[in-house]
Amino acid sequence: MISINNINIINNSTNITTDTNANWLQLTQVNNNCELSSQYAHICQQHKQQKKWVLFINPEESSIEQLLHTHDIDASKILMVNYKNALKGNIKVELAQIKSVLSKGNCSAVIVSNSSFAAQEIAQLESSAKKGETRCFLLKNKATGNYPLANQRVMH
Repeated sequence: MISINNINIINNSTNITTDTNANWLQLTQVNNNCELSSQYAHICQQHKQQKKWVLFINPEESSIEQLLHTHDIDASKILMVNYKNALKGNIKVELAQIKSVLSKGNCSAVIVSNSSFAAQEIAQLESSAKKGETRCFLLKNKATGNYPLANQRVMH
């Protein structure tokens, strides 16, 4: 059953694809932690049949807790990694590390929360996702205050 919030989240998403058979990368903005948790749950449900890991990079802890308590998600197939810039207190994710994970294909999905990428970097992520047949989700929570996902001039 899909709630109205999930429909809005999906409608506000931008799918980027060069392959007509698959959307390897999806950009999504959510309005709050509840919507973010619902989006996390939707992605986990989509990918649970593949029996591979779902990797969360910089997940919002309250949304992860809500995900585990309110949705039927197998936590044994979830990996979480947090990157923080100690100098500025900001989250900084290394593009090369994400590309490597996507290319290897050990995960069914990689979810990157609240990180900004340039259009060229997004294209590199999509290429790596396609190579490893790993779905990539870039999520931005508007409630955190810095929500542009990238320079929104992404080529399709």
